[in-house]
Amino acid sequence: MKRQVFDQAFKQMAVELSHARGSVKTAAAESGIDPGRISKWRQHQNGSVAVSEKPSLSAEQIEIRRLQK
Repeated sequence: MKRQVFDQAFKQMAVELSHARGSVKTAAAESGIDPGRISKWRQHQNGSVAVSEKPSLSAEQIEIRRLQK
């Protein structure tokens, strides 16, 4: 099966539609794509892509990790 590639304009339209409809699922059904894609596009647009963030370490903890290495 060939992988679909969507241009930036389509992604933007789908994200805006999901906001207008109030539901990713409804916008996905209207656009004919998977709801998970629109959710990912919304996260990227908001800049809140889940990155494994470590809680900030104290100076002592940083020094302990450095010494352990």
